[in-house]
Amino acid sequence: MSKTWLLFAVAVMFAGSAFAAEKEANGVTPNLDKGTKVLEGAGYIYVMGDELQIQLAYGQFVADGIEVAVVAGLRDSDRYMSTELGARAEYNFILDSALVPFLNAGVVWADAEADDSDLDTDAAVFSAGGGVKYFIRDAVALAVNGSYLVATDDIFVDSEDGELQDDEFRILFSVRFYFD
Repeated sequence: MSKTWLLFAVAVMFAGSAFAAEKEANGVTPNLDKGTKVLEGAGYIYVMGDELQIQLAYGQFVADGIEVAVVAGLRDSDRYMSTELGARAEYNFILDSALVPFLNAGVVWADAEADDSDLDTDAAVFSAGGGVKYFIRDAVALAVNGSYLVATDDIFVDSEDGELQDDEFRILFSVRFYFD
């Protein structure tokens, strides 16, 4: 039942961005100025594998193009569940375009449990990555982000062989809302 509500929340986020879209994004000026606040919903759903990942972030630009955010996440499947809480810093390459590339780094505290193994532990997880945002309005962007994660313990379950490992590559899609 909780997965149904989570799926509904993701659908609402994407629907809100679709309603905010302009017919032509050439006149968009991304709002990446100091003091701007950001609300982000990110994740992915793998229906065939019954896997879901959701990540929420709230941040603020401390300088033009530089954002600091608090991040909370949930990853759930039939055999694995983890919750995360931490912080992220992001540097945006400000261009005269609706397309904005960025680099990010972060650290979260993760609590992970797996059914098929004796995994029930906490670990610090460090991440570094980058991506690109496409602003469909001055204050609404769609983004894709790839990050390499390294944990202080074996908390990630390999999807192919089920083995525990301490690193993972993750791709998330997000909707970001910017406001003053």
